Order: sequence, then structure tokens, then C-alpha cells
Amino acid sequence: MLWLAQALDRLSRGERCVLVTVAQVKGSAPREPGAKMLVWASGTAGSVGGGHLEFRAIASARRMLAGGDSSAVSIESFSLGPDLNQCCGGQADLLFETLDESAQVWLREWTQHVAGQEPRAVVLRRRGDETTRLFVREEEADISALPESVRRTVRVVLSGSRAVHVINGDGEFHVVQSAGERRDRLLLFGAGHVGRALVRALAPLPFRITWIDSRGGAFPPDAPPQVETIVSASPPAEVASAPPDTLYLVMTHSHPLDLEICAQVLRRGDFAFLGLIGSDTKRARFASRLRAIGTPPHLLSRLTCPIGIPGIGSKEPAAIAAAVAAQLLIVAERRRAEGRPMPALDVGT
Repeated sequence: MLWLAQALDRLSRGERCVLVTVAQVKGSAPREPGAKMLVWASGTAGSVGGGHLEFRAIASARRMLAGGDSSAVSIESFSLGPDLNQCCGGQADLLFETLDESAQVWLREWTQHVAGQEPRAVVLRRRGDETTRLFVREEEADISALPESVRRTVRVVLSGSRAVHVINGDGEFHVVQSAGERRDRLLLFGAGHVGRALVRALAPLPFRITWIDSRGGAFPPDAPPQVETIVSASPPAEVASAPPDTLYLVMTHSHPLDLEICAQVLRRGDFAFLGLIGSDTKRARFASRLRAIGTPPHLLSRLTCPIGIPGIGSKEPAAIAAAVAAQLLIVAERRRAEGRPMPALDVGT
């Protein structure tokens, strides 16, 4: 959730901003509910879909900034076909929230809940000119003061819904969304050239990365702050503490170490993806050795090597990283579409 850090940075400089959130979509739209864009006088960060929709959204946000109302909140509907000439043809409802220095309080609280151990829903309540925000859990005591329709929606959000919900009634509206975002857990073994390129490619994508290497000083000094780095005397031992449905990528400096890590992952059997850098020849050699130690065929068949989407032949680290990042996105999307278990809401971004 890099928009949080960007918003806090801008507000600490005395700049006012507008946070734009895709609240609801009908039909085809360029971005999903929950997508955010931060707008300030001289710039923007993030995106709600690009094109004329984004142009109009930025214009609306800057009108709010020029209006001087430090607590302005509004929802605008955009028909992408008739109004904006965009071929999506659906409708997008955008939530606009003006942020001034006072917003730092709830933005910091949002940051704390993202980093906490218990999922929270953010409930914005707007009545007249008054706006309040609550960070709530599922426990009845925590949400008992909310209308029943909002309580039901909080439970939906806490169960894993990525949608943003708008509830109108009695001269007020509530907006309910998650305080976290769903990220797939990835253990990446190896901080060589490809590992470094891969971390750069994956850092802005919906993955929670733990990066592991046995060599002190292997990690670059500019590793993304949201990526956890671990110098481990025994990288294969790190597999035991990973949660179920973790994705694994193995690309260390040592083939014997790669083999041991793969054996540990396959022994668990509850992985979402196991990718090993290398050629068809490397896979054949690893498969022979893994069969020899009793790895069942149905698990061995899930070892992906070579890694990356087909059709990209370049061996440049950045090209390999792009191909693997695309492959992981396909895996994650397919699992969601199939209703397969996925990691809980990210608590460490």
C-alpha cells in the first residue's frame, strides 16, 4: 500500500491531497474496486484506470483542492462509453476524499492495521459535512454501533472480499473496504542477478516476498522496504515455517542447495507453486534424484523448471524476471478463479 506512505509524505510537507478510490464498477471498467490514486496540486501517484476517466478524475480532485474544503468527500459516477468515449463501456463510481494535515491521524492508524496481526475493515461514515472513520474487527462488540447493513458488509470484507462497498440510507452513506490487501506469500531463495531483477519486478505487484540467501552481504542496499530479507545458515530450514499455499522460487548459487530446498517443499506438499531456475536438463536431473528419495510422482509433476511464461528466450535477468512475474500473476489469478485457498490479508506491507 504505497499510497499510504505517499500520502503521509505529502501531508507532512504541508500539501493537501485528494484520495481517489474506485468504489464500484458495473460492466467492464479499466480498474477493479479498491484501486487508488493520490492527487495533489503538482502531481499524482497510482492509477484508477488511465485514459479520459483518469483525466476527469484528476480534474475533479483538483477542483476539490481549489475549493478549500478540508473535509470534502464525494462520490461521482462515470459512464465510460457515453460520457468518456472509452471502449470499456461500463460504469465506474469513484470516491473522492480530501486529505489535509488532520488526515495524518487516521492514515497512520491505517498503516498500523496493515502491519498488524488481525484483519480490519475501514468504515467511512459521511453524514452532512461530518466524516468519521472506524477500523473494525468482526467481533460484535466492535461493530455493534453500526447499522445492520454495514455490519453485514464488514463481515463480507473481513472474509476476504476485495470489493469496496457503498451503503446509502437515512441521509448518510458508509464506505466499507479492507485495511489490507490480498497478497500471495512468496519465498524467494537466492540473491543473485536474477533474484535481484525478480524482486524489482515483483515489488509493486500483489506478493508478500521473503527473500532468503545464505551469504552475508548478498542483498543489495536498495532492497524494497516491503521485502523481508533473511540471511540464513540453512535456507532449506526456512521452508518449515512458511504458511500453506506459499509460492516458492528457487535460484541459489548452488545446485545441491537448490535440490535440498526443492525436496523440503515437495515433502510438505501444500505449496501453491514451486519454480526452479534452470533448463530441461536440470529438471531431469533433479527429478531423478527426487524420485530416488521417494518423492511421489503427483508432487514431482508440480515442480516447474524452466520457469517463466513460454516464448521468451532471452537470458537477461530482467527478461527472465518479467517472464516469471507474469507466470506468478497467472498462477495467482487462476487459483482465485478456481476458488482455491489463498493466503490471508497481507499483514506485513
